Amino acid sequence: MLSHIGSVLRQARVTFTCSKDLLYQNIEILKALLDKTTSEDVNLSSQFQSEELWKRPNKAPVSYIDIFEDDNFTVGIFVLRPGMKLPLHDHPEMFGLIKVISGKIKVRSFSMVQNETGGSKGFFKKTFFKDSVLKSNVVVVEKCDDIILDKNSESCILEPDIKNLHEIESVDGPAAFIDILSPPYDTEIPLVGPRKCNYYSTLSQVSQNVFKLQKVGCPSWYWTDSFQYTGPDLPTEIKAQVNK
Repeated sequence: MLSHIGSVLRQARVTFTCSKDLLYQNIEILKALLDKTTSEDVNLSSQFQSEELWKRPNKAPVSYIDIFEDDNFTVGIFVLRPGMKLPLHDHPEMFGLIKVISGKIKVRSFSMVQNETGGSKGFFKKTFFKDSVLKSNVVVVEKCDDIILDKNSESCILEPDIKNLHEIESVDGPAAFIDILSPPYDTEIPLVGPRKCNYYSTLSQVSQNVFKLQKVGCPSWYWTDSFQYTGPDLPTEIKAQVNK
């Protein structure tokens, strides 16, 4: 019998290999499945709730559990220690879904915008990464409302130009969430090169909720370690991709 996480992976494969006209329809199907996903579905270890783990010498502040990755999408679990956050970062021309399965997180997101007049005044509109991010070290973004998510919350979605930059912080203890991205980092963007994860800091405020961000290096306080996935077996066709 196919496990629930197996159904999620199977639908993720359908979603991110389908024709463009069916993409958003399939994203909604994937989201509905992910909304029902729990820590038990991936056999998340209880050790991540223990203080002892996070107090170990040289323990990374964030742990990552790799479930699956190919050229079309990647699925994994991020676990954040209490009070830790993923630095503000982007997802170049990528879609993403996040589902909390343990604890609580605060998500601070930004959408891409661009000055229509090209000057310092005027209206702003959403634009695509290739034009506004990949070619510049400074980007203009519009801040979205902060959201608090826990295991009972729906999944949140990011798109190439909507909520594509975000910072994720654990609240009131450790937190874990499933992360689905497509295409994965390091896959090629035609005429540009590999997708890289860029980090940002605030440069200035342009107007209410509109900011200029500057690309920076990965903060020294952020690094990850890896734990093995111990959940149910992957579907046969997914496992075949892993073994290629």
